Amino acid sequence: MSTFDIPFALSRTRVAVRPGALQELGPALAELARPTKVLLVSDETVAGLFAEATLESLRGAGLEVAALVLPPGDATKSLASADRIYDRLGEMRLARDGALVALGGGMVSDLTGFAAATWMRGVAFAICPTTVEADVDAAIGGKTAVNHLAGKNLVGAFHQPVLVQIDPECLRTLPLRDRVAGLAESIKHAVITDEPFLSWHEAQRERVLAQDSGVLTELVERNVRIKADVVSRDEQERTALRASLNFGHTVGHAIESAQGYALRHGECVALGMVAECRIAVAMGLLSAADADRVVQCIGAYGLPVRLDTPLNEDELLGYMLRDKKVAGGKVRFTLPNGLGATVLRDDVPDAVVRTACHGVAL
Repeated sequence: MSTFDIPFALSRTRVAVRPGALQELGPALAELARPTKVLLVSDETVAGLFAEATLESLRGAGLEVAALVLPPGDATKSLASADRIYDRLGEMRLARDGALVALGGGMVSDLTGFAAATWMRGVAFAICPTTVEADVDAAIGGKTAVNHLAGKNLVGAFHQPVLVQIDPECLRTLPLRDRVAGLAESIKHAVITDEPFLSWHEAQRERVLAQDSGVLTELVERNVRIKADVVSRDEQERTALRASLNFGHTVGHAIESAQGYALRHGECVALGMVAECRIAVAMGLLSAADADRVVQCIGAYGLPVRLDTPLNEDELLGYMLRDKKVAGGKVRFTLPNGLGATVLRDDVPDAVVRTACHGVAL
């Protein structure tokens, strides 16, 4: 249970990880950003659970607050939804001394951050994540974006939140499928940076799935510190360092787009990790035994390791070629180079990619 700062070149993000952090939002935001007006953005599911307590905390700190509640689901992460936020900000006459607050999962934090990055060329924003995925990944690092018909997260900006308030107790309200889906990002962090953390996942599986409070708090904080260490040293993904966080996402985003966002993001990342482990084996980077270990850990948490529907490999390759990580017309894969390390490769043959993708579907 801690509070710490993540330093960046021109800013810093204050992160709090502890039960009850949601109720402490107002005073923390008032101290860090001193906003005159605040717009809270959430989705219908999360707002029904936490919006009133969050608004009460903000008002209790003397802040003028309004709320915008959007439909849940990744389809909401769009330019049309960003325009709805802009409309509300215009109605509020929220100026550059105002702030936005994202209350929800990765969709809400990405969308709200994008609106904050582009309104008045940048206003302050804070994130109150309420899902496992947002706690351990989406809330940290300042990547903001909306989806486009051409692909996921293609329209976006880097914009660091001034504050991330993580209350692990919020996770108790999640349906099992959503809790499990978010754990894909935690397993990803273990595979790419910290083999002992992978062993921790294997040993603590029952307590994690049983929502043991102490174990959940440890899981969240370890993930936040892993990601914070990476993004503070490579804020805008100029080197292979931050690109290491893309493990599972090149194939995963393609599956997500091809499936019309019908699957959870974490479920697609899980499938992407399975495929990209197989690619790493084929490229001589990862042993078959280590790949099997990762796949077994993914499956042990209830994440998918295969789809029960076929995938069109040509379609997936098409999405990969439109991915924002493409450089020089080549798809770049972040692949495990053993456990605890990664390498960025743009020389993976199409045939290897096709075989790996075929292996995660009927």
